[in-house]
Amino acid sequence: MGRYNYTESEQEMLKVQKMQEEQLKELENSIKEDRRDGENDAKELADLRKRTEALLKECGITPPPKKTEMYVEPKKKISKDEIPSWKELADEANEKYPEDIALEDLLTKEEFQFCIDEVKRINDEFSQKTGIFNKKDMSFLAIATALQTARWLIIQSLCGDLGQTIDGNSRLAHNAKSIKDEVNSSNKWFQKKFESHGHCESTRSYKSWEQIIFSSAPYDTTVGSPNLGINLEGRYHRYKTLGHDPVLGWIFGTANFITDTCTLSDFSSYNIARHPTPHFSEPTNLGTIFYEVFDSTKEDWLRLPAGIFAQAVHMKSDVFTKLGLPVPVLGTFSESLAGDLYKSQYDSLCLLKDIAIVGQQASWSILINMIVGLVHGIFYNPKTDGDRKLYEVRTRKILCISNALASAGNIAYAAATENWKKLDVGGILVTLYRLFTDINFMTRMKKEFIEHEMDKVLEKEIKELNSYFE
Repeated sequence: MGRYNYTESEQEMLKVQKMQEEQLKELENSIKEDRRDGENDAKELADLRKRTEALLKECGITPPPKKTEMYVEPKKKISKDEIPSWKELADEANEKYPEDIALEDLLTKEEFQFCIDEVKRINDEFSQKTGIFNKKDMSFLAIATALQTARWLIIQSLCGDLGQTIDGNSRLAHNAKSIKDEVNSSNKWFQKKFESHGHCESTRSYKSWEQIIFSSAPYDTTVGSPNLGINLEGRYHRYKTLGHDPVLGWIFGTANFITDTCTLSDFSSYNIARHPTPHFSEPTNLGTIFYEVFDSTKEDWLRLPAGIFAQAVHMKSDVFTKLGLPVPVLGTFSESLAGDLYKSQYDSLCLLKDIAIVGQQASWSILINMIVGLVHGIFYNPKTDGDRKLYEVRTRKILCISNALASAGNIAYAAATENWKKLDVGGILVTLYRLFTDINFMTRMKKEFIEHEMDKVLEKEIKELNSYFE
């Protein structure tokens, strides 16, 4: 049992190699035997010549001089058609060696050591040609690391920390007069826009398009929910209702407006009765809600645009209030986490601000990498730096290491201050991306380099082999 594991194709190669090795040994033995026979024949001929020359001299005849020219048979060319296909060789080898073959069966200890030494030589040569422990590359590494570190420090001072919560002084109360006036103005604009469409009262008890835009948001209702075992937590009800979700609200909130329903973050739904005041009446389901949306829109197409418009107006009226809108989608996965964030005054606008900060962190990090990479490329000298691809490996090493050092410094800073809001999330993401892509690139370049060096070793042998074929 060898020390290595082999694939099926590798086993085929080993078996073919073993078979050809044995064939070569047989050929060598045959040549040696022919050579011995030839040497024996030559001795006999030489002895015969001596006796013949002696007889001729006794008879007074001068023997002819020896010919020193040797006949050299011209090298025979082999037709490539005579070469068996790989499948034929593999089938023959598999039939001859049904058991597995290991490299140890083919190579001697000395040959193994030669291979190991050769691989080490090539690896050392690659490391030497792609190493950055020189004055130029180390200077670039220091500058790149300094720029990346300065970047996250400056962005923090300009944009602030991540995770900033709602500033109550800059937000409006949910019932502020300016909000109500804007909602009324928007609704009247829509009504006037489609005044010619007419009221279109429903024959199936659905809300008309005017009722949709002028009615209050059904998912703002909390009255009656305790009777159904639902705790909407009063003023914090927004994180529990999908109509208030900045993303999912466009689907579920619109449907709720059209059908007078409320869908919660666990996707359970309830009908909202309007008389005498809006309140939870009975459970329903999403299938029924979406069918009613379809059926109502089929009766009057304007009800769907009216529902979307009403949803847009309501979300706009809520987004800048003191409680804002919850972080999108999170409530459907973890209502408790969504609730904790929302109650701690972290809403969708806070998330957007954080996304903008992370985006700036990442974009500036990428820009610095581009500039450093470009300038380092300008300093390329083919005479001293060798192959351009190997020089690019050095460039990527500089970028990868500088990003990693800057990110490590940021993480250490955040840990030391015990303030994880100071994390350079965008820069760390860029670092992780570079680690993945740059290591892949360097691995690919190393593989190509090794293959190229191995090809150089085999080039002479391949050229000699090719000379035997027509």
